[in-house]
Amino acid sequence: MTSTRRILLLEDAAWGGVHTLCRTLQEALQAQGWQVDAVNWRDTSWRALIAQAKQADVIVASHNFGPTYAGVVLKWFTGKPLVSWVHGPLVDVLHQSRASGLKRLQLRWFYAQVTRFVCVSRTTQDSLLVFLGRKAQTRTQVVLNALAPLPPGQTLHVHAPHGSQDALPPLLLGYVGRLAEEKRPGFLLETLRELPEVAQLGVIGEGPLRRKLVHDGMDLLQQGRLHFLGKHPRGASLYQPWQMTLLASRYEGFGMAALESLACGVPCVALPIAAMRELYDLDAPYLLARGDTPIALAEAVMAVMSLPAHQVQADMARIVARHTLSNFTQAWQEVLQAC
Repeated sequence: MTSTRRILLLEDAAWGGVHTLCRTLQEALQAQGWQVDAVNWRDTSWRALIAQAKQADVIVASHNFGPTYAGVVLKWFTGKPLVSWVHGPLVDVLHQSRASGLKRLQLRWFYAQVTRFVCVSRTTQDSLLVFLGRKAQTRTQVVLNALAPLPPGQTLHVHAPHGSQDALPPLLLGYVGRLAEEKRPGFLLETLRELPEVAQLGVIGEGPLRRKLVHDGMDLLQQGRLHFLGKHPRGASLYQPWQMTLLASRYEGFGMAALESLACGVPCVALPIAAMRELYDLDAPYLLARGDTPIALAEAVMAVMSLPAHQVQADMARIVARHTLSNFTQAWQEVLQAC
């Protein structure tokens, strides 16, 4: 290893899923002898941040918005290289937030100060380069997210539909994620209505759309087909109760929930957005719906149910095997050593 051994990792408590990946990176680098000082930049004084940045060899911003803005300021004061970790497809995120032209100009100026960008997928890299221009490609690198071992998690109470002993067995489906506009959880209610009556959906997570989902899914709740299970700590128990998980996101940078589901041996059926095609096309394209409609997603669910279980498990295992912690750690070390 080169002399670069101390990292200042700027975090933002608002980015929940990113926090897990930051812990994965921190622990992986520490296991290789790096010193990683992780700080929440919002809750730390600028004097303390500057002092820590001066002691670091490289500043790593855990996200390309707030932490990167703070990283640019620290780079001015210290001259230390800045790596910005890009998790989502920037063009889609800006479109969703209706970012103004002034906001976009501001972002381009800040991003011009970044030494190197690490993107979690080719989809994320492509979106960043659409925004910055292809000349920025020399400053970008794809490092696929790693899947650290999932803890068992807390036991979930999964409801089963009422009926006689002769009734068909239930088809248990799950959703794990934030109940927010870009995740389109309401799409899943329409998908559930396209599936046989034995299908039911467990929703794990909270967010601004929860009240609307309860209102829109009142008929499914009364039928015992829809269950809101609240927010739970990360763990295998979020996926293992289900025969399949569903993903209806408008966009994703990587699809970490899908990868976690596969690692737990549970297929995740998704819409054919770019990030999910990148994850599935090589080994399991049948996990993608053939269109962007609830009935297409429902048809994909039934198609997967009809496949031999050993085939699906083997295909999922190959996908998971491409996201090892060792590959992730080695790639990140190469990025940091090159700064």
